[in-house]
Amino acid sequence: MKFLKPAFYLLITAFIFTSCDAIKQVTNSTGTGFSLNGKWQLKSSTPENTLVGSVVSVTSFVSEGKLTSLLNNSQCYRENDIKWKDIKAQTNGSFTINNLLSNCNSGDLNYKPAIIEVVTTDEIKISGKNVAGTDNVQTWVRNK
Repeated sequence: MKFLKPAFYLLITAFIFTSCDAIKQVTNSTGTGFSLNGKWQLKSSTPENTLVGSVVSVTSFVSEGKLTSLLNNSQCYRENDIKWKDIKAQTNGSFTINNLLSNCNSGDLNYKPAIIEVVTTDEIKISGKNVAGTDNVQTWVRNK
């Protein structure tokens, strides 16, 4: 009986640590308390200005961000397209995503890997590639 008590505590401790990491992943949060959950508006996109002013919404327990408002749409995006999918928090406080670059050929969605860096609690930068394959940096601000 004395053996069961330590084993039980060890099992509970392992569950807590595993659950915290799993919760961090599904809530789109880093270990620093930053969360992507909410609405993000595109402030700038270099080298092109596609989608500037558009809004992406990220919700808890879903590892994706959907386009909920579109502006400067030259690449065939539609409202409710998943712009950011497979959002994963990294140990350094950043996120990795698959970023939708174009939806002009709906049979073959064009997703490319990108990194979200947290600038402040209300600003993020996404670094990846654009449709032409050149470096692209986007600045997004929290839309309150």
